[in-house]
Amino acid sequence: MANNLSLREQVSKLPDKPGCYIYYNIYNQVLYVGKAKNLKNRVSSYFNKVYNYKTTRLVNEIDHFETIITNTEKEALILEHNLIKQYKPKYNILLSDDKHYPYIVITKERDPQYLYVRNISKKYARSYGPFPEGSHAREIIKILERLYPLRRCKGNLGKPCLYYHINQCSGACFKKVPREYYEEMIHHVDEFFKGNTSQIKALLTKKMHQTASNLQFEEANKIKLLIHRLDWTISDQNVDFLNKSQNVDVVGLFKTPEMLVITVLFYRLGKLSYKDSDYFMLANDDDPQEIIRLYLQNIYQKNILPKKIILDPQVDLTELALLYPKIVKHPKNTNDRHVMKLAIANSQESYLQYQKYHQHRGSKEDLLLELKNLLNLPEIPYLIEMFDIANINDEFVTGGVITYKNGLPSRNDYRKYNIEIPYQDDYHRISNLVFRRYQHVKAEKRALPNLIIMDGGIQQVNACLKQLDILDLQIPVIGLVKNEHHRTDHLLNLDKKAINLDKSSKLFHFLTKMQDDVHNFTIRNFRTRQTKALITSVLDQVPGLGQTKIRQLNQSFGSLTEIKAASDEQLYNILKNKTTVENLKKFLASFGK
Repeated sequence: MANNLSLREQVSKLPDKPGCYIYYNIYNQVLYVGKAKNLKNRVSSYFNKVYNYKTTRLVNEIDHFETIITNTEKEALILEHNLIKQYKPKYNILLSDDKHYPYIVITKERDPQYLYVRNISKKYARSYGPFPEGSHAREIIKILERLYPLRRCKGNLGKPCLYYHINQCSGACFKKVPREYYEEMIHHVDEFFKGNTSQIKALLTKKMHQTASNLQFEEANKIKLLIHRLDWTISDQNVDFLNKSQNVDVVGLFKTPEMLVITVLFYRLGKLSYKDSDYFMLANDDDPQEIIRLYLQNIYQKNILPKKIILDPQVDLTELALLYPKIVKHPKNTNDRHVMKLAIANSQESYLQYQKYHQHRGSKEDLLLELKNLLNLPEIPYLIEMFDIANINDEFVTGGVITYKNGLPSRNDYRKYNIEIPYQDDYHRISNLVFRRYQHVKAEKRALPNLIIMDGGIQQVNACLKQLDILDLQIPVIGLVKNEHHRTDHLLNLDKKAINLDKSSKLFHFLTKMQDDVHNFTIRNFRTRQTKALITSVLDQVPGLGQTKIRQLNQSFGSLTEIKAASDEQLYNILKNKTTVENLKKFLASFGK
């Protein structure tokens, strides 16, 4: 569109034809992609109506737009689907959140390995999931690595790796592993995820008793926790209504005049493996059918399409059938209706829990709106990132970044950074941290935050703003300042002026929680680095123990206590020298006395 015309003038010249429209901001970033049966009517509706604040924010950010004409509405729908995948516009994502579910996968290689991933694709030989948050999926990988080892090292090292010595690698590090070996291991893994876990549980129990009899009590306790988590996982998958070979997603709704709740039940191999519920506030102009369609598009851009998607009878299948032909269905038989009833009941229960939560805690939406108004931000800060630095005596300097989405912590997006630069001041450390963070975000075209909060004052804010300027990014930055007692005290606003908050207000407690959260996350990662360095410096005193072996001990054991509890055989598998093992045991026995 020609930029010398106003938006309304541009709209008036649009054709009465089907197609897609793409909204851009002043930085030429794609804000939103939509499709229309009639482009002129649809696009003009954005500028001629009074919308809810979410759409009003979008309209206020639009600087220019483009349209693509298609022959039919069906073509427009497919084009919209592809454009959303290509651009990942922030307002399309805000509608249905950024869905990356956890999966355990086995890679498609000559020597495969286990991975924990959130971006699923067809490049993997096997995929299992999705797994719910808190389901200990990483611990399940540890179980599989212990009992059914695949390649765990880089491979082709010319010698056995550390993991091979502790029976957690196939041996691809130094030999050609028969394909039959991997086929057998993967068969066992398939059986495990089908629910045939009795063999695994028996093997783990046997190992637990063996390690306990060898006085390796910490190792025995680790295995006990794995068994407990295994039991938890099994018990969480005890709903079984569908065919054993089926991977089916069931989508149930609960709708009120103000809210739409969507619940997806993920059935894998006939068993319920995961439930996900989302809430959407409705205004008079919102189309629930469009919300559902965009929500499902967002999910299946990043996750595996099942063999069948059973949709609530309230959902019109016309458009979805074009996107997912032969997959989307309404309930057809008794089992379908049974799982649909369960999905709808979960949506209703999620709505009741939402009401209870907001009766006691107040709306996160209201808090974010209050923060926007307080700071005079250009938009509601649905995506906030906060930075902190931790160190003692300028050693093990660690940076932490936490992410809040829609007012809630998104812990899977938390990141830590080791900061190893010659400058020993917070300005340069913050500069290093911010630049590294947003250089990657910009390169990967990920969503930028609506607000950055620095744990600190004017120095931290200025350091952040300088790096954003270098990266040509415009993101609002504020500081959250602590008092002499190291407690949250006041804000530095966008003009770098102090704003004192009511210490009893919900907004103050929300910001305090964020500040405590980033501090705890950063200091925890700092202490992990410090502990590893302590182990290294202590073990450096053991005769015959070099840096390579110390690093391998660090990788295999998490503390000096665990090394001390290890058996001679475990230590020998790493150190390969009986005298060094004896020296290490003798040193640890006397250490600290």
